[in-house]
Formats: sequence, C-alpha cells, structure tokens
Amino acid sequence: MKKTVLCLALLAAISAGSAASAATALTGGKSVSLDGILADAENAPAKNVMAYSGNSLYASGNFDTPFGGMSPLTTGDAFIIKYSTGMVEQWKVQLMGTASVTTIVADDNGGIYVGGTFADIVEMGSTDGNIQSIEGYQEAGVATVFKAASFVAHYNAAGVLLDVGTVVPTHDPALDATGMYFPDAEYGDTQFALSKLLVSGGKLYGVGTLKGQITNAAATETATSGSYDAFGIGLYMPATAGVVVEFGSDLTVSSIPVVATGKTFADGLQSAEEVVSMSATASDSNLYVGFNSIGNIDVNVFGTKSAIDNPLSVDGGYNIAYTIMSIGLEAKESNIETFDIIHTNVDYISTAINDMAVADDNLIITGLFQSSLGFDQSVNAVSSSDMYVVSLNAADLSLNWAKATGYNEGEATDYEETITGSAILNDIAYIYGSNEQKSDRAKQASLFYSVNLADGTLESMNPEDYIFGMASDGASIATAHTTVPVSGITFTTYGEFASVNDIAAGKAQTMSVYPNPVADVLRFSQPCNVKLYSLDGKQLLDATGTTALDVTGLGKGVYVVEMECDGETAHSKVLKK
Repeated sequence: MKKTVLCLALLAAISAGSAASAATALTGGKSVSLDGILADAENAPAKNVMAYSGNSLYASGNFDTPFGGMSPLTTGDAFIIKYSTGMVEQWKVQLMGTASVTTIVADDNGGIYVGGTFADIVEMGSTDGNIQSIEGYQEAGVATVFKAASFVAHYNAAGVLLDVGTVVPTHDPALDATGMYFPDAEYGDTQFALSKLLVSGGKLYGVGTLKGQITNAAATETATSGSYDAFGIGLYMPATAGVVVEFGSDLTVSSIPVVATGKTFADGLQSAEEVVSMSATASDSNLYVGFNSIGNIDVNVFGTKSAIDNPLSVDGGYNIAYTIMSIGLEAKESNIETFDIIHTNVDYISTAINDMAVADDNLIITGLFQSSLGFDQSVNAVSSSDMYVVSLNAADLSLNWAKATGYNEGEATDYEETITGSAILNDIAYIYGSNEQKSDRAKQASLFYSVNLADGTLESMNPEDYIFGMASDGASIATAHTTVPVSGITFTTYGEFASVNDIAAGKAQTMSVYPNPVADVLRFSQPCNVKLYSLDGKQLLDATGTTALDVTGLGKGVYVVEMECDGETAHSKVLKK
C-alpha cells in the first residue's frame, strides 16, 4: 500500500459564461493508493463504494491479487477498509468468495451497514477473527453464475462483524409450475440486486430489483416479480420488479413496504412489463422512491395499491415512464407522481434513475436518459444518451429544474455514455461516469460534472483520472479514482473548503492574477510561489518567487492557481484559451 498526498482537486459549479465567477475549491486532500490489486483489468469493478461514519471513511472494492496481507479466494473477492481523517488505515476485512459491495451506510455508533450481491458461498471477514459464512444458491446442476442473492452485514467501529443477513429469492411458484420456465442467462433467472441501504427513523431499509419471489421472515408478506411468454409459444421468462425491504435487528427482511411490478405470463404477455431501474433516499420522516419502467406497473405501498398506466409500444420501441414517490413513514401514506412517458427506439437499459438525495427542501435525482428526459421534455440527449441532474420540490414533487450534461459520446452504434454515481456537498451536486466503447466496454473518456443546486448551473470538470466512486457526509467529500487501464484505486478525502475568490485578510488581499482568460503568460501582482493544478488535482506547473508563469503548453480549459506569498496562500480559477 502506498500513501500519497494530493494538495488540491475537484472544483464545484461555476456560473455560466463567467470564467472568474465564484467557485468552491476542495483543498487539503489526502490520498491512499492501493496498487496492483487487479491483475486482470477486466475484473475492475464498475464502481468503488465509500461512506463516512463518524470521523472515518469506509471504502470498498474488489481485488484479484494479494495485497495488504489478504489473498483472494476468487477473482471477485471484496475488501472493506476503514481510514482515519488523515487517510491512515485503521483496519480492513475481506469478503472471501464471489461478492461485490454495492452500498455502505453509517449506523449511529461510528460503524457501518454494508450491502451487496453474491452467488453461492461467501465468508465475511471480521477483525476479531470470527468469520461468518453466508450461503446463496447451492442447487445441483444449476450454474450459480446465473443467479444473484444479496447480503447485509453490520460492522462496528472496530471492524467486528456484529451480524449478517441474506436475501435469497426463489422462483415464482406459478412460473416454475409451468414446466416451461426459461432462465434468462444474461440477467439471472432469480435475483435480488441490492443497490442502496438507507437508515431512517432508526430502521434500516434496502432498495433493489427482484426477479423471482421473496418473503419476509414472518411469512406474512411476499413480493413476486412479473413474467411473460417470451415468444408466444409457452417459453416463460421472469421480468424485473423494484422493491424496498425493511430489515429487522437480526438483518432478516421484516417487511416489504414497496413493490413495483408488472403483470404475469397468465395475462397473455409476450413482452416484459418491468421496472428498469430503482433508487431511493430518506429524510427523518419520508422515504422517497424513484423508478423507470416499461409497460403497465402495479405499485403496492404499505398495502395500498395503485397503477402506472404505460401501455407497451407496438413499433418495437419502448415507452419509458418516470415515477417518483414520497412516502410518509409514520402515516404510511404516499404521493405518487408519474412524469412524461418517453418513447425511444434505443435499448431501454441505458435509461436509469441512478441515485436520489434530499438537499434542504429539494429532492435531487441523477441518472442516465435517451432522447428526451421524462422530467422535462425540453431537455434532450446528445447522440444516444446523457447523464442528468433534476431538482424536485420535496413537498409536492414539482419540477424545479432539469439539466443534462450534453456530452457527445460519438456514434451511437459504437459508443455509450455511462453513469457511475453522484454525491452532494453543501449546495453542489457532483455526477460522474465515462464514455465507453460498446464492443468491449473499453473506456474512452472520463466524465465528471458539478451542478449548482440553487440554479442548476452545470460545468464539466474535465478530469484526467476516471472517478469510480464518491461519498459525502455534508462536511467532507471523498473520491475513488484511477487511470485506465485499471491497476489500482486511489481514495482521496477532502475536509477543508474555501471559495477561490474569498481571499484571506492581510497581504493575501493584494494578490491577484491576470489576464483571465489567459492565452500564453499568466501574471501575478507580486512575487509568489505558484502552483497550477488541473481540476482533478494534478499539479502541472510550479514556480518560485515569480510574477509570471508561461501556460502556453496547457490545453484549453479551467485550471486552479495556488499563490503563496509571505506565508499566506490564495487560490484563483483561471481559464486557458
């Protein structure tokens, strides 16, 4: 393990059209790099998962080569590491077996709940040496790679595994009884894919997509996904449902408060009516759930049923609905808002509600879309797809604004824009992903944007590294980033924030940089020690006791200059023409 220090990284949103407008810089960053944890670049995860708890950062990912005293059992082992605020490792544990961590959330005591997916048997590591084994699918003659179960584990602040539970879906009995059940090898014949854990009102909730059937521990509630006759000749396929489950103190499913699912093959369906993506977030008293779907969807919220009317397309394309729900956890009442239904002839898999968060009185939603955005049809994707950020009024779910990144990924048949995740710090939302080649998923460009939540002003951060994860606790923010091809991951945390235009009192008040924008030489009002950084924190230039800095060799874009004079430091953002 190698420790490095990164002095300056990410910039937040800038007012449109003004290179000298106020921005928020993240300074004082500290980094740790895990080198060589992936021998095979194809094993690189789509994202790394992080969360703050207390004053610590928890980070997770996958590895296939020995590192830090851990040796992988498979090519898909996972790790969980706790870092102090100075990015000093406190402890780490290994999840031995085919497992991926998809979500981490803080408990109330400095520990964490960890959720993810697995296939057959995984041994959950613990710092006290008491490993607990979990079991998913052990069916004779069944290739477990086609199945996915989920786990939830609770670790205390010292890394001791307190408890672990699993959600292992079974076949829909009616579908299984046909004798013509046709497993979907690409997406799994049964699966519960846990995407997010939430803590609200002292209760732990899990959000995910389901194929098959799950039942709560008391066997009083059941969620069953839809299904359809794939070819109209009696070959049956499962469709995908979206569910929210509540976990009890023993991490078993105690209730299933939300189920969104399509019809079944018994209704004569020959195409899937299903939930495409599902996410959620929570405040102290409300649960907010969002999903994209195709076809007519039945929604059950705490036993109250409603319907999303969205007939399947007849021309081979897809009608995609955007649905947001605000659910009162005490009254168990819901407000359901379905936005515009968008038609697309492109693969609907590239439409997703990726994440949701509450910021002040607003609900912030991020995701990926094609053609027009369901929240606002005046927002259109460039090429085949775009990432988006939407702000809704949390009280009535009305639209405040909607923004798309507008990145042109190239020919839609060859390239595809993907979203990895998002995070919010103060009044800035960050959204990140990449442009990939469809044929082999090779990454073509790193995409990273900041959005001012007050007015929706969006700016590209133009990072050199690919960002695979972010986490925020309201006072600090962290990133997981790497170069491509992937050989390791760097985790960086930031806890000190200052406006680049808020110059400190004293001599710093006299520091200034000009011209801005600049074409060739950047000049300073007095001799300074100068460092120039890219927006992802890489130092590109430096000089000592200078009044001029040649930037001719830099590419067009936004940079940050750090000026130090007589022991005082100031930062300024500059635009290279």
